[in-house]
Amino acid sequence: MDQSDCGNTGSAEAARFAELHYDDVFRYCYRHIGSREDAQDLTQETFLRFVRSGSRYTERGKPLAYLYTIARNLCADRHRMQKPGTVELDERIADPHVESEGFELAEMISRLPETDKEIIALKYDQGLSIIEIAALLGLSRFAVSRKLAKALAALKRWIEDAEQNRE
Repeated sequence: MDQSDCGNTGSAEAARFAELHYDDVFRYCYRHIGSREDAQDLTQETFLRFVRSGSRYTERGKPLAYLYTIARNLCADRHRMQKPGTVELDERIADPHVESEGFELAEMISRLPETDKEIIALKYDQGLSIIEIAALLGLSRFAVSRKLAKALAALKRWIEDAEQNRE
């Protein structure tokens, strides 16, 4: 099913959309909350709100960006209620296919500023476009592009340094 088919559609399409994106939204919530149980609750609430908003949703791009906006707002609400500490990224949740090759990519990403970490996750873990990320974070697409380029350059530098230190 194409993501654009989910705007004002029936429950069967919404169920397929949820099946396609449940794991991605769960990883997103888990990365922000740090608790599997809370992430499951927030993921379910995200899809519930997404389905309930079907009649109010106006197609302005991919419904996936709208879905992540709901998840982001729910995570922010949970943070305001709990005031949690820093959450460490579980590499197996972030991307089970990435091998560390002797350096800790998750640790390097954790050294980036919060907005840069969010942009990296939304782009490479969640597969959102620059325009979708900009809309989600309330930034211009140029600001997102600049932040992404700067973050990737920093990561590249840190990876090269780690490789040189192993030699």
